[in-house]
Amino acid sequence: MNLETYTAFAFFAIVMTGTPGVGNLTMMGIGQTTGFRSALPFLAGTVAGMFALNVFVGLGLGGLFLASPKIAWGMKIGGMGYICYLGWKLLTMQLAVGSVDKRFTFWEGVVLHPLNPKSWAMSVVGFSQLADPSVPPWMQMAIFVPTFMTFQALFHSTWGLAGVAIMRTLKSRRILVGVNCLLVVVMVGATAYALFLSPA
Repeated sequence: MNLETYTAFAFFAIVMTGTPGVGNLTMMGIGQTTGFRSALPFLAGTVAGMFALNVFVGLGLGGLFLASPKIAWGMKIGGMGYICYLGWKLLTMQLAVGSVDKRFTFWEGVVLHPLNPKSWAMSVVGFSQLADPSVPPWMQMAIFVPTFMTFQALFHSTWGLAGVAIMRTLKSRRILVGVNCLLVVVMVGATAYALFLSPA
């Protein structure tokens, strides 16, 4: 694999993992509501879930999984339902320390990307940029999976820290609630558009 190919893939991974998406917006919402430390279990879960998804794609199962219209439609419904659940939870979280039981868990992060058809499509497209019959599959996976994981963890963390900055800057609880509402509207609205209205 040459440097040009890897550079193109790395740029793709940066754009896909760094721009606003469900994972990044959820991390920002958690960060500005209960702080970055409380987001760490959810962050670890999202990385683990994306790791598993990328391994499936690297093994050649991603395209087969998305090829079935029934499975694809079921994933859209399940994914949209789960995004709505995340949005609802973000809106109902409290700033009080006593609300630890309402904070996001590792397992809630694990299922985030596997339930999102766009995450599957992103992974399939990303891996296709590295696909080379002359390179052993295990070598391609050894490059593909860690690269995606690194950028995902980096940008999810960055968005979470941005949420913390918002919490420290905006002292008004009313304004913080308004920011959370905006994040949820964008998150749910963008997901609904991508899954059901986008021509892609």
